[in-house]
Amino acid sequence: MNRRHRNRRLAKAGVLLAAIALSVTACGGNNEESPKSSNGSGGAQGPLQLTMMLPTYNPEQMPADSSVLKMLEEKTGTKLSVSWVPSSTYTDKLSATVASGELPKTFVALEAKASFIVNAARSGMFWEVGPYLKNYPNLSKMSEIVLNNISIDGKVYGLYRERDLARFGLMIRQDWLSNLGIQTPKNVDELYNVLKAFASGDPDKNGKHDTIGLAVGMQGNNIAGFKDILVYMGGPNEWELQEGKLVPAHMTQAYMDTMKFYKKLYDEKIINQDFAIVQDGRSVMNKGQAGLWIDNMLDGKAIEDNLKKVDPNAKMNLVNRISGPKGDRTRAGSGYLGMYMIPKTSVKTEAELEQILAYFDKVSKKDNQNLMKYGIEGKQYTLENGAYTPNSDPKVRAEITDGNQFMILQDGVVNYGTELEQLSTKLFQDNATIAVTNPAAPFISNTEIEKGKELSKIIADATVKFIMGSVNEDDWTGAVDQWLQSGGSKVIEEMNAEYAKLAGK
Repeated sequence: MNRRHRNRRLAKAGVLLAAIALSVTACGGNNEESPKSSNGSGGAQGPLQLTMMLPTYNPEQMPADSSVLKMLEEKTGTKLSVSWVPSSTYTDKLSATVASGELPKTFVALEAKASFIVNAARSGMFWEVGPYLKNYPNLSKMSEIVLNNISIDGKVYGLYRERDLARFGLMIRQDWLSNLGIQTPKNVDELYNVLKAFASGDPDKNGKHDTIGLAVGMQGNNIAGFKDILVYMGGPNEWELQEGKLVPAHMTQAYMDTMKFYKKLYDEKIINQDFAIVQDGRSVMNKGQAGLWIDNMLDGKAIEDNLKKVDPNAKMNLVNRISGPKGDRTRAGSGYLGMYMIPKTSVKTEAELEQILAYFDKVSKKDNQNLMKYGIEGKQYTLENGAYTPNSDPKVRAEITDGNQFMILQDGVVNYGTELEQLSTKLFQDNATIAVTNPAAPFISNTEIEKGKELSKIIADATVKFIMGSVNEDDWTGAVDQWLQSGGSKVIEEMNAEYAKLAGK
């Protein structure tokens, strides 16, 4: 590009960095050059000073002098200053920080469509990074599907932290299948038959009637596994396009069919009868009481590890393809876990923005991705004949604590996991070919931002009551009417208005 070459000549001539910033267009950003100092000292060479705020999921934080962090700094030409915040309070802390305007140069927004993030983006607080991505070899590979999912009013204000697009599937007791002499289910009817057998056929061979088929619990306002079975049964992922209009999942026939399926499981005591007051439901699996759990298949290894404490012969298997009326389908997730955002209050020039994007592009290189997942070979882990062994020294391990919080793209990350973990990676890739996405994911309803939790509770409560038999189909229709009158009709209207803009209608 001629303009980029002109900028290089200006830089060589000693023109001030501020002047360069004024002359660079939105398509600039040459990440082949070494990062320049962002402390306002003209074009002086030096590491990029980058402050960031990240969530931590561990009691002890990564030490500031971590050898892994220092290596990342060397590889990316930066000096990182990280403020760690416990994940349990992270979003509240971020909301207060955004309100104060005293932000670091970059931070992770765990909830990309949280109201305070949307409102701040609309007010112009954050850099729109979408137009710059094509200029960076790694960032330019970002998925259009996921970029749409994080977009606000059609604009991309952050760099998403990649996760597999479709991670959901069945985690099933393979030892129970073997004990009963039955095969893994391949369709919805076979799934029911397997669950029924687990609940009635003494799969643990203890001579007692003390097992159930499916472990179920509440995940916020959602029933564990419900959205997945809804998709298996031909239903939508959150929203469905019907004759050019977006319709919420709970207003489809497939949703009613799925409620009836769960009611049958409940009535026949194939699921735990206390599911409505059980948080999550994995605890039922971990105790050895259930034969199947539906969620992120990464849970499989942890469940097997816990089960072996109860039953040393326990063995888990993973199943991702369950056929229904519309063939093999699985529910897609969002494809990301939070996104890095860059506030204009802290990063005031386009030149510094481009330096920060260059940092993230370098972080996305394969060797840096693996560095932040596993640490330094010979220190945090060793490899002998391809066998991965983590260092057991707590102090050495601490140096990689929450290292994955730095990761952006994960293409090329090595999997040193167990056989079950290796299988999950393979099935994630297969899932991507049959994933049903949420067509409304890119859109924002102001009413949903304001009343979303209240509205979803109406549907969640009615769904639970239908499954437990305390409300009938007429009562369910009344709950949907209540949802519509309480703001749901406005949500539908706003979502369809956004969809119409995108469709050019």
